[in-house]
Amino acid sequence: MTGQQNASISIWQVKYGERVVRKKDVFHDYGSYGLPDGPLDMDYNYWLLRAADGSVVLVDTGYDISEHDWLGEISVVPTPQSLATMGVDPIDVDMVVTSHFHYDHIGYLGLFENARVVAARAERDHWFGKWERGELEGEFTTAAHLEPVRRAEREGRLLLVDGEAEVRPGVTVHPVGGHCPGELVVRVDTGERPVILASDAAHFYEQLEHQWPFFAFTDLQEMRDGLAFLRRLAADTGSTVVPGHDARTRARFPAAPGDAGAFATVIA
Repeated sequence: MTGQQNASISIWQVKYGERVVRKKDVFHDYGSYGLPDGPLDMDYNYWLLRAADGSVVLVDTGYDISEHDWLGEISVVPTPQSLATMGVDPIDVDMVVTSHFHYDHIGYLGLFENARVVAARAERDHWFGKWERGELEGEFTTAAHLEPVRRAEREGRLLLVDGEAEVRPGVTVHPVGGHCPGELVVRVDTGERPVILASDAAHFYEQLEHQWPFFAFTDLQEMRDGLAFLRRLAADTGSTVVPGHDARTRARFPAAPGDAGAFATVIA
């Protein structure tokens, strides 16, 4: 892909929910840092990528907050409504990159019936193994959330990656694990300053600045390694890293044009 083509990839961060959390609750072993507790505004997002050829890629999908009260999330604009406002029909989405299989990242995956679905093989094997063994109780996903992944696999639309992979021109995924065994970060080459969408490899800016792990992980050392990897990748590629859930991102980037500005931010 040429720089001119890459330059026309736009990235919109789309907020669909929110809640307020405490630092002591979201950062692993926060008390050991000797810092005061305080609130953090936590946004729930997915990301919309538009390419010059008209193709549309989503990174994650959000979920229907009204279907289940997981952690006290508050709905802002449900994914189907925000997509409609932005002029995107789910059946026209070409690809969905799933950072991992937690409910808030794949809950609406079934909407995208024609999309190629990208996931880490480690993520697929971990969650499908739990599903097949009847071990999903108490986890941050359900069989209903995983079924669209299985359907994509049956239909030949599931692309499983084992390492760094350019899944379409200008969009590269990097498995890091930690939060989930197959946690992916996504690097987008916009033609100007690249952008790394960290998703849940780094929920908040504090994790990027101080390398603080999140409280929820399947492997603590992998999470620490993932945070260090984000820092190295950003330095090596000159990228801007966008954490997955930090509400302060909306203050660092401009609002999207038109009605979408009420819930979407233009990252690039």
